Amino acid sequence: MTRTRLLLILLAAVVSTTTILGQAPGYPSDRVLTHREQAPLVKAWIQKRFDTVLPALMQHEKIDMWIVVSREYNDDPVFRSMAPLTTYSSRRRTILVFNQRGGAVDRLSVGRFDYDGLFKVVPTANDEQWNGLRKLVEERDPQVIGVNTSEAWNHADGLTANESDQLLKALGPKYSARVRSAEMLAVGWLERKLPEETEAYRHVMKVAHQVIAEAFSNKVVTPGVTTSEDLVWWMRQRVANMGLGHWFHPSITIHRKGGIPAGTAPDARVIQRGDMLHTDFGLVYLGFSTDTQHNAYVLLPGETDAPAGLKAGLQAANRLQDLTMKFATVGGTGNAALAAALSQAKAEGLTPSIYCHPVGYHGHAAGPPIGMTDYQGGVPVRGEYVFRPDTWHSIELNVRHAVPEWGNQMVMFALEEDAALTARGWDWIDGRQTQFYLIK
Repeated sequence: MTRTRLLLILLAAVVSTTTILGQAPGYPSDRVLTHREQAPLVKAWIQKRFDTVLPALMQHEKIDMWIVVSREYNDDPVFRSMAPLTTYSSRRRTILVFNQRGGAVDRLSVGRFDYDGLFKVVPTANDEQWNGLRKLVEERDPQVIGVNTSEAWNHADGLTANESDQLLKALGPKYSARVRSAEMLAVGWLERKLPEETEAYRHVMKVAHQVIAEAFSNKVVTPGVTTSEDLVWWMRQRVANMGLGHWFHPSITIHRKGGIPAGTAPDARVIQRGDMLHTDFGLVYLGFSTDTQHNAYVLLPGETDAPAGLKAGLQAANRLQDLTMKFATVGGTGNAALAAALSQAKAEGLTPSIYCHPVGYHGHAAGPPIGMTDYQGGVPVRGEYVFRPDTWHSIELNVRHAVPEWGNQMVMFALEEDAALTARGWDWIDGRQTQFYLIK
């Protein structure tokens, strides 16, 4: 083989790898990455998070060894964030052990599975896993052992009753006495994102926004014919056809002058001209969940834009977004942000409700909430958790606003948009809605 031919082969390999990873010149704007393209990205993020994020978290929480136990089809909530794309569920019983020694964290899997090389296997037969774990713990002699049990944090409560019993039995009295909740380690692990993940999330959000834009168009909606349920199922099927996942069923709400007759079945709610449409929609792509609420208006004959009163209501919801993010700052609590934003909004004459939540590996993810629909006075325990940089949040809220063109009817204008919080402040992942989608 000539040197020139060898160089050409190596150059082709570099170009091929770059294309597969989707890194240059960026993520595609016209398509969804194939699973084969996604897999190396996801694995690389996990490896980097293990190397750069996890050691600092374990040091902060003063945990020497973190034991995460999952069983097939009954995964711990953190497992998905630690597993490659090729893994659909934990295999049989999976015992993952993270042991901090000298600033680095050893990643061990007690059993048979290395999950595409992300973990070093501590070989044991199926029926010997607990014995294998006990030997490993005795060999490493950790002073503090963290496990995922929690009263307040659902994402950190993955250890089932049976597995807890078996774990404590395997550890014996000496090491069982060193076990404590790893709840804040689990929360910290799930909420922290790499810059590379945030860039990928922008691509994910663009896809979600594209689906909404397509749904709120005459390609899908025929006024007087299409029902709200038609639109719901179109959105769900569109995501499935794209090869992406869901974490909740979409919804479409119709707001209409005079209201929708009470008792009207969802499949009988035909979209009419003059309606305002609202959707709550999310998908799962590259391991990340999105959560978006947008609004559309169906033009009446002769109209070219939504009525001024509807546009004012949307602007009021945008103002509430601004206030919520103004008072949600790194180091502050969710409850403090809620109280300050609600107070300022009411002083400005708004009728607000705020119920933001973290988003990411889960739709309702780990981290501080800013209110809940039924907790407008603050969320117990979790609302006292502070905002940290490099985290993602779904800014979810609504205002009720009188619409003059509809006889001063009070209409709820609900918005939800995903944003990243960094040390520099807030940044919308892919912009936010400030104008209605218009359906002709």
